Amino acid sequence: MVGPAKGEPKPLGLLALRPAFVALLLAVSGPPALGQSTPQPLTGVQFGIGYVANAPEAMAGASGYVVLPWWRGIGLYVDAKVHVSGPTGERGYAPDLTVAQILGGDYKKEFIKGEDGWRSVNAAILHPVNSFLGLYGGAGVARKTSFELYQVDPDSGVGEGGVVWAEDPEAEEVRVNLMAGLITRLTPWVSSHFGFETQPRGLTVGISLRLPRW
Repeated sequence: MVGPAKGEPKPLGLLALRPAFVALLLAVSGPPALGQSTPQPLTGVQFGIGYVANAPEAMAGASGYVVLPWWRGIGLYVDAKVHVSGPTGERGYAPDLTVAQILGGDYKKEFIKGEDGWRSVNAAILHPVNSFLGLYGGAGVARKTSFELYQVDPDSGVGEGGVVWAEDPEAEEVRVNLMAGLITRLTPWVSSHFGFETQPRGLTVGISLRLPRW
């Protein structure tokens, strides 16, 4: 094999990954952030309540967790999330119509676009690795609701201004949502959430209040 010419910098190869690897180890080991006091080991029950979202599909939600000091820490994490930007408040939304009724109507219609709304409820096992980091993994149920937008004859009496939004019950689905993530101590009172979910596929992000202070 021909190596690099004399005077040329050698390829870093795996050496380039060493800083990232060291940073990852430091994050998992959970050293105190600058200005933070080191929390005492968990000796009592720890609670958390806060906001959580599955970005970008379900941006409104609430979460809660409880951690018991047994077996070096074991707990339960639960959350619920909903889609907040659906078409139910848009011009032309018809709650009394379905997509099948529009397609069967005796008037001109043209499909414009579709949109899905999501709701999910989840539960997971939570384990604190150390005083600054907890890992969780679990599953839940996610319900998908589908909507479609059509352009219709303005004289049809359907929708508003020649457009109509309608729900498609035949496309509704219930799916199993798998999730995993971590909860990180930001301050003695506040934790952040970060993880991944499969239904809908996205990132779990959130923040919670720690009770009692830890």
